[in-house]
Amino acid sequence: MSELPVVVIGAGPLGLAAAAHLLERGLVPMVLEAGPGPGSAVEQWAHVRTFSPWPELVDPAAARLLEPTGWVTPAAGFPTGRQWVDDYLAPVAAALGEHVHYGTRVHAVTRLGRDRLVSPGRADVPFVVHTGDADGFERRIRARAVVDASGTWGQPNPAGAEGVPATGERAAADAGLVSCVPPSPELASAAAG
Repeated sequence: MSELPVVVIGAGPLGLAAAAHLLERGLVPMVLEAGPGPGSAVEQWAHVRTFSPWPELVDPAAARLLEPTGWVTPAAGFPTGRQWVDDYLAPVAAALGEHVHYGTRVHAVTRLGRDRLVSPGRADVPFVVHTGDADGFERRIRARAVVDASGTWGQPNPAGAEGVPATGERAAADAGLVSCVPPSPELASAAAG
């Protein structure tokens, strides 16, 4: 299995950092991102300033990957999501080059020839990553390991107790009355009294 890639699900900050670490260890990463570019979830809050300063937002292995390009970690400041994507995530993704694949949604991760009833030898066979793209093309990718860095942005915690939506929360969300995405400056201005 050593000739197979390590699949990293997600090209956000953690997925790209994982890929940089894999490269440093001599492993071949294959980053699969459902969105159109790096940091697709961050793009949804690009106008919001981070609550962490630049030095805390940069992975050391990713910074080493960028060193040959002359990139230097900003010493201070709190970037917006847009700045984080443009000034860090996009350069890391570019440095990873052909290892990053956009528009690829992972539907399932299994083990080759195994199902819920066949367990013996499970650790001895590769993973199979089941993917699909926007055109409906499905693909199965064999991998020696899988890193799930898909994040939680599209799966926010509900307002209700015990991990389930509060009474009426689903209906309010379906009606567009509840959102977990920060409003853009334009929407916030339009809603101002």
